Amino acid sequence: MDIAPLRIGCCVSGHGFGHATRTTAILQALERRLDAALTLVTTAPSWLFTESLAMPIEFHAQAVDVGLIQQSALAEDVAATVQALDDFRRRADAQTARLADLLAGCRLVLCDIAPLGIAAARQLGIPSVLVENFTWDWIYEGYAERWPQLRPHIEDFAALFGQADYRIQTRPVCVPAADALTVDPVARPLRQPERLRQRLFLERGQHLVLLTMGGCDGGAMPLELLLQRPDLVFVLPGRSRENEFTANLRFVGRDSGWYHPDLVAAADLVVGKLGYSTVAEAYQAGTPFAYVPRPDFRESATLAAFVARHLPSWRIEPDAWRTGGWLAALPPFPIGRRSAAPICNGADKAASWLASLMTGEAVHARS
Repeated sequence: MDIAPLRIGCCVSGHGFGHATRTTAILQALERRLDAALTLVTTAPSWLFTESLAMPIEFHAQAVDVGLIQQSALAEDVAATVQALDDFRRRADAQTARLADLLAGCRLVLCDIAPLGIAAARQLGIPSVLVENFTWDWIYEGYAERWPQLRPHIEDFAALFGQADYRIQTRPVCVPAADALTVDPVARPLRQPERLRQRLFLERGQHLVLLTMGGCDGGAMPLELLLQRPDLVFVLPGRSRENEFTANLRFVGRDSGWYHPDLVAAADLVVGKLGYSTVAEAYQAGTPFAYVPRPDFRESATLAAFVARHLPSWRIEPDAWRTGGWLAALPPFPIGRRSAAPICNGADKAASWLASLMTGEAVHARS
C-alpha cells in the first residue's frame, strides 16, 4: 500500500528573491529526509522553486505579506507601502480565510516572514513555523518616526509573528530570539560551478564579475563603462528572459537555466545589493563581495557587519554604483578568496528539525 507524502503548507514573502531562495534551500534539504508534497502560496516567481525542488508543488499566486514597495533595488517607497498595508489590513480576514482553504490538509505551515500564513495556520489548528532573520514589524519600526501611519501595522504584525508556534532564525540574525532554533546562513547547495566559466566563454586572462541586485531593477548603471574593462567578463542576471552575450557582457535570463548559487561560486567577485540570499551564497562559496548598502533598510547594517567578518569585502556607495565610479576603485585581480574551510549550511539543521516535527518526534526550537 502506497503511503501518501506528508503535505507541507508554505507561505513566502514576495519581497525580492531572498525569501524564496532561503525557503527553497530548506525544502531541498527536507526532501532528502522525507517524502513530502508542497502547497505553496507566494507572489514570488514559481520558477525560483521549481528549478531546485523535485517534490510535487501545488502553486498559488497570492500575497501573504506586503513587505516594502520598491522604487528600485536600493530605494523604498514608504508612502506606497503604507497605502498597501492599509489595504492589506482591510482585507486580512477574507484573505486569511481563503488562505486557510488553500492550506487545508497540510501538516504544518512554513512561513518565511509571511504573517498571513501564521494567521491561517491558527485558523486551521495546525502548527506554524516562522523562518526569519528579521520580521516586518522590526523593519517598519525603522521608518515609523517619519511615517507614524505605520504604527498600527507594526502592532498588528508584532502580535501575529509572536503567535508562531515555532521559530527558525537564520544567521545573520537582526534580533535574536531566545526561543528560536538558530542556524547558520541558509543557501541553496552548489551544483557544478566549475562548468559555468566555460559556458560563459571566458578567455585566458579574463576574470568573472557577477553583478546582482537580488532580483530587482539595478538602476541605470552605464553599461558602456563595463566595455572598457575587457580583462573582466560581467554577468548580468535577469535583464531579459533570453541569454545575450556581447563583447565582455553576459546577459543571462532569470529562468533560463543559470543557477544563481553556482554563478556566485564561479565568480571572482560579486558586486551588488546587500541582500540576504547573495550574502548567504557568497558566504557558502567564499567569494569576495563588493556591496551596495541600503542605508534606510534596517537589515543592511547586520548584513554588512557579517560580510566584513567573514568575506573579503568592501562597500560601494549608491552614487558610485549608479555612475559606474566603483569600477575605477576595483583592486587588482585576482582578488583573494576566503581561505577554504568547512562551511555548514543552515538548511540542513533546519530541515532535520522540521523532519522531526513533521514525523511526530519530540523537538524543541533551540539553538
